[in-house]
Amino acid sequence: MRRALKMFISVRKIYKQLSIAVVVVLAGALCIYAKKAYQQNDFGNSFERRAVLAKQALSDLNESFGICSPLCNSDPEFMKAIVFPEVMRYNSLKDGIEAESLRTLYVQFGKEYADFSIGLFQMKPSFAAEVENKARELLPPSLITELQLAYHHEDEQQIRSDRVERMQDKEWQLVYLTAFIAICNELYKTKQFASASQKLQWFATIYNAGFDRTDAYLDKKVDEAHFYLEQDMPGKKFRYAAVAGWYYQTIH
Repeated sequence: MRRALKMFISVRKIYKQLSIAVVVVLAGALCIYAKKAYQQNDFGNSFERRAVLAKQALSDLNESFGICSPLCNSDPEFMKAIVFPEVMRYNSLKDGIEAESLRTLYVQFGKEYADFSIGLFQMKPSFAAEVENKARELLPPSLITELQLAYHHEDEQQIRSDRVERMQDKEWQLVYLTAFIAICNELYKTKQFASASQKLQWFATIYNAGFDRTDAYLDKKVDEAHFYLEQDMPGKKFRYAAVAGWYYQTIH
């Protein structure tokens, strides 16, 4: 009996390793194809053209932004500015191929095996999970209920599957953005920002780099973004907070 059990466990390990290897190979091949298609599709496009398309994509969600903005006590344009750089870089073909190729790895084995940007706002499943956790810690239950962030089951694999489904939906991504801003408002409620633009770049840096960054790191990045903006964004560098700030300045 013990021998049979040992053989069974060994076979399961081999099967898991083979499954991961196959999915990784397929994911790699699909991502290479997606990257080539993305580069061909995006080749020669100027910053201005991508900016126009991104603004239009965000404008299409004006009604939803209007509904969500009071929930996180923010201006809709402030919300849009945080994700504007990601919307500029978003490519539906590349996103769709990557999402489908990596989804199986994430759902079955978790973020250690696959953690990928997905959807219009290019959110990672790990980011969504962190927003869910911090929302439970920091936000009032009434807001969590209104945002409907909770899952109605406890199976981790099913939760990961549901999370990816959410990330593929624009309205759900907006819900997570709303929760993210509400969390940041709570985390930094005692911080004195010099301006709305500085606050925006601070939040945008967290959105791009993660919640675990120090204040010193965030200050440094915001200063770099401010300088980059003052220099009229020279060259081909893509500074996230600066692009977010650029959008916000063009609106206000």
